[in-house]
Amino acid sequence: VDLTGITKADGGKTVAEVFAEKDALAGQPVTVRGKAVKVNAGIMGTNWVHVRDGSGAEGTNDLTVTTAATVPNVGDTVLVTGTVALNKDFGMGYSYDVIVEDAQVTVEAANEM
Repeated sequence: VDLTGITKADGGKTVAEVFAEKDALAGQPVTVRGKAVKVNAGIMGTNWVHVRDGSGAEGTNDLTVTTAATVPNVGDTVLVTGTVALNKDFGMGYSYDVIVEDAQVTVEAANEM
């Protein structure tokens, strides 16, 4: 997925900033613009979207988002607003240091594949 040209949301954070500021953001709403790089619908009763914006290094460049909203397609540019949660362990090896939960996901630009 091409991550060039993604601009930070007005009043929002980059993926790297969410990781860097995670302790201060815990329990707070956050808005992030990025591209959906992986989408899993209907897992444990929710939709899971991995969002990247080109910021961050390995381990801090992929933000997992849960949503009941319409699921974007891989490659779509999305605006995500949800609550930051820390140290979530869903079992079966699915553990997240940082996750954005119960997000509203708006597709701003559909993937042109």
